[in-house]
Amino acid sequence: MMPGAAGTGWPTLRRGAGEVSAQRAGSPSYYASVSERSHDEVGRRGRGRFATSEVLWAIRELQRAHADVDRALAGRLALRPLDYTAMTHVLTSDVPLGPVELAARLGISSGSGTELADRLERAGHLHRRRAPDDRRRIVLEPDESSVARILDELAPLIVELDRLAATFTPAEQEATTRYLSEAAERVRAFAGRLGRP
Repeated sequence: MMPGAAGTGWPTLRRGAGEVSAQRAGSPSYYASVSERSHDEVGRRGRGRFATSEVLWAIRELQRAHADVDRALAGRLALRPLDYTAMTHVLTSDVPLGPVELAARLGISSGSGTELADRLERAGHLHRRRAPDDRRRIVLEPDESSVARILDELAPLIVELDRLAATFTPAEQEATTRYLSEAAERVRAFAGRLGRP
């Protein structure tokens, strides 16, 4: 989800309050039902292959739901999918990206990366500036108004998730934060291994 992360997601499955209460949320049968009814082929096959914690399948549902938010947000911003993905990289990268680095992350040619940056700059989503550590290098910087628009769009969701967190005890919040933070570190490390030849 933009900004910050690269993204987790909101369930595509729509369930009424009666349905959820009829099957206790958090139980194995609840998550199995979510997987079956949301047509998640990877999730369905993964459940048959791996004997893993239900926590992992709940996180997968969260990832899929965040993907739904990303698609909807891209539409609100009038961005095509590739342009939205490019903006996500610009917003969340640990280091400033130039058009060439952005193209490499997107798997497109440097020329296409330059055209994409031009398009986003014309639309007011980003601008070019000289890198502070190397004045010969041009980097891409998100426009403040674009960042503000994204945060405004996400504000209701952020408030709702914060309210949800408040329903957990401090000990539960601490345990959840520790698990998710350490899981993020392991996922990033795995991504790095996948990226090596």
